[in-house]
Amino acid sequence: MVNFTEQHDKLATAFAGGSTEYDIVHVRDDFVAEFAPKGFLTPLDDLITEDMKANISESYFTPMMNGGQIYGFPRYLWPWQFYYNKALFAEAGIENPPATWTEFNAVAEKLKAKGITPYAEPWGETFSYTPFIVHLRSEGGEFWDEEQDLPTFNSPEGVRALQFMADMNLKDKIISPQSVQYDSTAPLADAFAQGTIAMMMNAPHTYPLANNPETSKITGQVGVALVPGAELKTASYAETGGLAIPAGSKNKEQAMEYIKFVTSTEQEKAMAIGIGRIPVDNVALQDAEVQEANPHFASVAEQMEYPYGMFKHEKAAAISTEVSRHISAAVAGRETPEEALKAAEANVLKIIGK
Repeated sequence: MVNFTEQHDKLATAFAGGSTEYDIVHVRDDFVAEFAPKGFLTPLDDLITEDMKANISESYFTPMMNGGQIYGFPRYLWPWQFYYNKALFAEAGIENPPATWTEFNAVAEKLKAKGITPYAEPWGETFSYTPFIVHLRSEGGEFWDEEQDLPTFNSPEGVRALQFMADMNLKDKIISPQSVQYDSTAPLADAFAQGTIAMMMNAPHTYPLANNPETSKITGQVGVALVPGAELKTASYAETGGLAIPAGSKNKEQAMEYIKFVTSTEQEKAMAIGIGRIPVDNVALQDAEVQEANPHFASVAEQMEYPYGMFKHEKAAAISTEVSRHISAAVAGRETPEEALKAAEANVLKIIGK
C-alpha cells in the first residue's frame, strides 16, 4: 500500500527502471495519458470480454484510453458535485439549491445579506485551473482539443467563465477570501464541514466527512445537487479510477482474472458500501443498498451525462500549473480574464512545443 500522493512517482520510477514487480496497478486518467505512450502499460482490448463491459457505459472507458486503445479498466468515478448547507439555506430563507449560475448569484446575495459566507472554490496557484474547467464547460467550452493536441481554453466561453469567477471575488464579493489558499479539495471540504461556508463544489468524500460527528459541525445538514449550469444544464470535473496491467508484468492472464473479479457487480457494490467509491457498474450504482448508504450518489448518473473528464496530457503538470497561475491572477484582479487566458495560452504552446 502506498499513499496516493506518492503513487505516481513510485510507479514512474519503477516503470522507467524496467521493473517487473507489479502485475496490477491503480491508474487514473492522467496516469494513462502519461504512461501508455511510453509503453509502460498493457493494451487490454483483447483481454476484456463483453460480459465485463455489459453494465458499464462506453464513456467510462474513454478516460482509460490512449491512441484508440484501452489501457485501464474503469472501477470508480470521482466527480465534483454541488454541496450546500441546509441549515444556512433555511436561515437565509432559501428553499432549493441553485440550478444555474445565475440562480447561484441570487442565492449567494441572500446568504451574504444574513452575514453568511456564501461560497468557496480552490483558487490556489497550482489548482485553480480545475474549477475554471467546470465553469468553462458550463459555458459550452472545453479546455483542450485532444485530437489536435492544442489548448482551447482561450475562447469567448473561457473569457465568460473566468469573468464570472473574477466577479464572484472582485465585484459581488460572495466568495470566501480563503479560496486563494486552497490548492486541493481537502481543505475546502474541511471548511464546509465546519460550517464556515454555505456552498461549494467538491468530490464525493465530502458527504461522509460532513456527516461524521467526529469531523463535522453540520451533520444531517448536507445537501447535494447537480453542479449549476449556464449554456449547459450542468458540467463537472472527475477522475476515473481504474486498474491497469504493467507492460512488464509476467502474469498478465492472472492479473486480468483479478481485474475481472474486483470489477464484478458484486464487488463494485461492496466497494461502494464499504468505502464510498462511486461504482462504474450501473447495476451496482442503482442498487438500493448502495443508494441508502450513499444518498449523494442519487444525482451521479445525470451528472455524468454532461462533460466531466479530467484534463490529461503527458505534460499535464506543467500545463495545469501555468494555467492556474494566470487564473489566480485574474480572480485577484492582477490580470483581466482576456490577458490571463492569452498569456496562459502562449506559454502552454511553448510547453508543448507548438
